[in-house]
Amino acid sequence: MAGGSAAELILFIAAIVIAASVAGTLTSEVDRVSDAISAKSLDVAGEIRADTEIISDAGASVYNRSGNENVTIHVRNTGASDLPADPGAVDVILDGAYRTDVTVTPVDGGEMWDRGDVVRVEFSAPDLPSGDHRLKLVVRGDEEVFRFRT
Repeated sequence: MAGGSAAELILFIAAIVIAASVAGTLTSEVDRVSDAISAKSLDVAGEIRADTEIISDAGASVYNRSGNENVTIHVRNTGASDLPADPGAVDVILDGAYRTDVTVTPVDGGEMWDRGDVVRVEFSAPDLPSGDHRLKLVVRGDEEVFRFRT
C-alpha cells in the first residue's frame, strides 16, 4: 500500500508543477496581449483625434501652370489635437502617384499646426496635363479627397 501512495504522491506533485507552469505561461501571454491592445488603442485614439479638411476651392487655380508648376492646397486642422507641420506627417497621392516632394507651411507662420489653423500643402507636379485630377491627402489616418481641374 505504501508503494501505491508514493506513486500517487509523485503523480500529484507532477500535476501541480505542470499546472503551475501552464498558469505562468498563460499569465505572461495575457499580459503581452493586454499591452498590445493598450498600445493599439493609443494609436487609434491619436487617429480619431486627428481630423483635417481641405478648404481650397476646386474652382480656383490650385495648379500654377505659368510659374513653378506646383499644386497648392489649403488644409484646416479640424481635429481635437495639434498636428506637426511636417511633410513626413502628410501623405499626398495625385492621380494615383505618391508624392514625396511635399512642403507643409502654416499660414500663420507658426511652427505647429494647431487646432483650427490652416496649412499650405505644396508639391511640384511638372507637366500636369489639362483635365480632371484627384488628390488624396492622408494625415494620421484621416483621408481627404480633393478633385480639381487644370
